Amino acid sequence: MRDHSKHIQLSREEAVARTLAMLDELPEGFGWRGALLQAAGASDDAATAHARNVRRKLVERVSLAESIGRVLAYDVVAQNDMPSALTCAMDSIALHWSDFADLPEGQLPDTGAWVRGVDWQFANTGVAMPEGFDTAIVIEHAQVSADEQHIVIDAAPSKQGAGTRPVGSSMRRGDVLAQAGSIVTPDLAVRIGAGNNASVAVVRRPRVAFIPTGNELMTPGVPFDPAHTDSFAARGRTFETNSVLVRAKCEKWGGRFVPFDIVLDRRDTIEAALERAVEVADIVVLNAGSSKGSDDWSCEVMEEMGRMVCHQTNHGPGHHSSAAVIDGTPIVGISGPSGGASFTLDFYLRPLMRAFMGLEPEIGRTPAVLAEEFPPGGPGSAKKHGGPVRGEERPAEHPEHEPGTPEFYGVRMLRVEHAEDGTLRAWPIAGFPGSAETLAANAYCMLPMGPGIEAPRPGDVIRVEWR
Repeated sequence: MRDHSKHIQLSREEAVARTLAMLDELPEGFGWRGALLQAAGASDDAATAHARNVRRKLVERVSLAESIGRVLAYDVVAQNDMPSALTCAMDSIALHWSDFADLPEGQLPDTGAWVRGVDWQFANTGVAMPEGFDTAIVIEHAQVSADEQHIVIDAAPSKQGAGTRPVGSSMRRGDVLAQAGSIVTPDLAVRIGAGNNASVAVVRRPRVAFIPTGNELMTPGVPFDPAHTDSFAARGRTFETNSVLVRAKCEKWGGRFVPFDIVLDRRDTIEAALERAVEVADIVVLNAGSSKGSDDWSCEVMEEMGRMVCHQTNHGPGHHSSAAVIDGTPIVGISGPSGGASFTLDFYLRPLMRAFMGLEPEIGRTPAVLAEEFPPGGPGSAKKHGGPVRGEERPAEHPEHEPGTPEFYGVRMLRVEHAEDGTLRAWPIAGFPGSAETLAANAYCMLPMGPGIEAPRPGDVIRVEWR
């Protein structure tokens, strides 16, 4: 029997931090981490460093329309002054300030002899002022003759240049319109385009390879005949659906999905798949095979091929999540069932993808008031029974663990909504993550487990994560 006594167990935060630290330690030019900067909230100096350090192979140029949601690789600057000429600020009548400069405030000149094109002219919003005119009043203050050659006005401009926008009043050529590390929003894209930029350089989408492993796995869609169940081709097998889950989350978070075929639970097949994956991907997700079963070889293979970060984590579902770095590529080992895989992807894949794109790896948690007691049972619940140890229950990893401090955390599903007073309220949902009862949940939290640890009570503030 294989020895698991030296397996490294970490919290989710420690696992992410150690993986990133291990990538930071790689020699220059090896792996992607050293080329990127956590640019969220970066200072000017850090933004400059970001622009200097992002390698060309990690950057691609896309059209402005395609840039929404992408992370800028370099600062974007205005290519010219805007406006590039004295421009009308509204639908107006263009005038000469000299006709008003010497008059008492509020007094109007006699416009009876004014001629269009000489003394006044139409001027429209956003259009350069007619040549020779320097001031404007809104068209509502003018009565235009039927032949549109003469006007009578009922209000004077307040100063020279009133009703206009000077050259460069919106931006000057060379002005930084958006900093490296910024996520392009629709509004930011408009400002970039206003600076005469039709395309921008963005951090390349991380390529995420997904390797499903398991002798029991089969692609869905196998015909089933209730009259001949013994000949059902997928009898005793499990349908592989995590590829759908990983693809959806990867693309939602801004990555490119690289699918692999189902891999058998053998050392040689897992090693071959990992060798191919680290060649074509920036991040690899290895699904299952990281527990203590007789056919679970993932951790052994990762230890032989690279550096192990951890063999398991201190939460459930997803206790047997693992992490390693092989040839400068981070490997995320996630638990098999989709109920756990969904969370471990949030916990471990998303931070690495965000780090690749130069964003803060972790997403903050939101405070909410617990509206009801957590139902008994389920992840995060303390064991209530006494008597002999039950064989179907996993024993404590550290029996000598100090009572009153958490050794393990469980995910609990929540429905979070705004109450009438505007506060966020969290209602616990019974059931285990991935069960039918919890599909309506829109958030979750992690509850500490262990002797002497009490669950939060109604009215307590808990920190939730959105699904």
